[in-house]
Amino acid sequence: MKIKESIAVSFLTVLIVSCSGHEQHAVNLEPTDLAKVNHPGAKVYQSACMSCHALAAKEEGIAPPLFGVKDHVIKTYPERMAFIQRVVAWVKAPNPNDVLMPGAVKKFGLMPAQTQISDAELQAVAEFIYDTDFTKPDWYAAHYQAEHGKKPQ
Repeated sequence: MKIKESIAVSFLTVLIVSCSGHEQHAVNLEPTDLAKVNHPGAKVYQSACMSCHALAAKEEGIAPPLFGVKDHVIKTYPERMAFIQRVVAWVKAPNPNDVLMPGAVKKFGLMPAQTQISDAELQAVAEFIYDTDFTKPDWYAAHYQAEHGKKPQ
């Protein structure tokens, strides 16, 4: 089975954590079943972000997959509030001089500002991304090593 087909039929394991930091429940989530996740940010992601930032798509998309975005942002902004503030600020006004994913910008171009998304919606989607433990697809380790010269942590 090709990687793309494998990803399409595989399940992603996510851990949804409430804003208070208490684990709510583990969910086996198929990309097409995202609507079943009971998190306000999941709904925003599905309606405003998913068309470009798929959960686990390989490089054929038009933007890096969501788990990859989280992986890069959380390495620089590990604290929850700093992570959320970075994502909100970046989505509102991407800055070519403050890029965390230069390979993605080289491949896909700089993300256009998403000014049509409200601050509350951006906050919710940033919380969803931070609070969700996305399983990395099998192809990611080799991609990361090729891109960064080391294995992902």
